[in-house]
Amino acid sequence: MDRDPNIVVIGGGTGLSYLLKGLKKYPLNITSIITVGDDGGSSGDIRNSNHVVPPGDIRKVMISMSETEPLLNTLLTHRFANDSIFANHTVGNILLTALFQITGDYVLAIRQLSKVLNVKGTILPVAQKPLTLCALMDDDKVICGETNITSAKKTIKNIFLKEEGVKVTPEVIEAIAEADMIVFGPGSLYTSIIPNIIVPNVTEEINKSKAKKVYICNAMTESGETDHFTVSKHVKILEKYLGGNSIDIIVANDDSSINKNVLELYQEKDAELVAIDYDEIVKMNKELITDKFIYINDENHIRHKSNKLAAYILMMLIETIE
Repeated sequence: MDRDPNIVVIGGGTGLSYLLKGLKKYPLNITSIITVGDDGGSSGDIRNSNHVVPPGDIRKVMISMSETEPLLNTLLTHRFANDSIFANHTVGNILLTALFQITGDYVLAIRQLSKVLNVKGTILPVAQKPLTLCALMDDDKVICGETNITSAKKTIKNIFLKEEGVKVTPEVIEAIAEADMIVFGPGSLYTSIIPNIIVPNVTEEINKSKAKKVYICNAMTESGETDHFTVSKHVKILEKYLGGNSIDIIVANDDSSINKNVLELYQEKDAELVAIDYDEIVKMNKELITDKFIYINDENHIRHKSNKLAAYILMMLIETIE
């Protein structure tokens, strides 16, 4: 191969940013496809008041892929105090919103700020307008809005978009078509990953691709979304929307030696370690890669080890293109 490999990562939120922190250190052409369905917190307020795509996930991914001075990254993540006129907003969210309004083109705005931040790779919103996620619950009620879905604390039967005639960002289709590997996650299954693939034409392009398709499973379940899910359950739900036997490789954490006090904090939020159900995964005839992929940060949050996760992805990618 006379070029750096093309890798497409699909998701949103904190989990994806941890993977990208590690991947950016390698000679790869990275494209991050980000959901635009967030309607909570600062992003939700900006989305509702300015009618732009929510900037939060884009900002997180942009900072994780940046190779600029740490002080600039700190500036973009700075969140104003609640008694400020900019209450609850980060500098990065405000800056992105201003660029969205100035250019009228989300892809262009992200590209221009990416140059300033020396971002390693390309960041693409899956669509160029904010989308509303809806869920059919197990009681046959429909709930719309990402935050409403997770706070309902019900079992999700189906996820779909409220808007009709949604158009995918053209560059997203181009990136998938040229990918050597497509990585899903880590990130919230129903509210970060699936919202990308239910945008029209995305699943079709993924399934046409001959690229290896990797799913990085979350380390913890999420209340109101993946309660009591095992690794295989995550994959089965993802493939329900992708269609068919789409995922080639599953990456999962097998480190259960987590500080009990930290686990109790998660249990208070109805979250638990995702169990690896080996027998079920064998039946699915997929390659499974496991290791101790997680650590506890200074805020007692369980996070993926960026460098370790990226190293495994690189090894899989090298095997794919050789």
